Amino acid sequence: MQELNRLAVEIGWQAAAEQVVPEEAAAICDEPGPGFLYVWDLPPNSTVLEIGDGWGASAAALGRAFARVIVVEDVVERARFIDLRARQMNLPVHAICADFLSLPLAREQFDAIVLNGILDSLPAVAGDPWEVQLRFLRSIRESLKPSGFLCATVRNRHGWDRLSGQPRRAGENDGAYVRSLPGYRKLFHETGYGAVRALHVWNGSMDTALLLPLNNPKALRYFVDLSNFAGFGWRGRIRQMILRTAARTGLWARCAPAVVFRVVCVCLPVCRYGHANARTLRLAHVCDGRHYRGI
Repeated sequence: MQELNRLAVEIGWQAAAEQVVPEEAAAICDEPGPGFLYVWDLPPNSTVLEIGDGWGASAAALGRAFARVIVVEDVVERARFIDLRARQMNLPVHAICADFLSLPLAREQFDAIVLNGILDSLPAVAGDPWEVQLRFLRSIRESLKPSGFLCATVRNRHGWDRLSGQPRRAGENDGAYVRSLPGYRKLFHETGYGAVRALHVWNGSMDTALLLPLNNPKALRYFVDLSNFAGFGWRGRIRQMILRTAARTGLWARCAPAVVFRVVCVCLPVCRYGHANARTLRLAHVCDGRHYRGI
């Protein structure tokens, strides 16, 4: 990382990444629009906190959308790289290095907080993992504005990828912080958060371009009907039938392997709709890249 940062100052962050870590350069330089934005309703002048960004790609995308983005990393050289990247791209992104479990944050300053794979992979410390997660969630809740919300991408301990024995990604395991979806909901409830919405990350926890509302079986069935599973022959037709059944029975809502939770800071009155709200329950990039609304 030190060599990467040294070269980033001399020749630019992108050229440095391609030279020092060529095998990871594509992932580092790629700047996907964060899928969180599909379920956000924030004005451009908002302030966003992201904890555990990695190489700064998500922070850069957030910096293009909002007036101020603060990134927290627990490795000083990684925080420096994100800061260099943001400055060279002229983005309102500022990176700091701090312990995730002891964040030096003022109260009620953020409109949204992003946890991209952090809640289920916090640093290993002494004590009960449940209590560690509770303490972490309480601390970041204090830095949210009363009207703010938290977006957390997590893995599901009871996800169908684990139940079916599919191979894990490199470094992935069933750690002490990985919970069932009801377990995560209980965490949010016990730490004082308000309404919780869960969305299935269809393409996997590292790609939030397609989010499916798990509390809306009609939207899930609509997605299955739009998808070209039949193009994969009899295996595709069987998969389509299984997904339709999972949507109808509620199994999908319990066994989705990767999920984004959108959690409001405080309990507020919630309007109930007979259909999905076009502003917040939009299926983005479904099949052919179009946005489908009013499902």
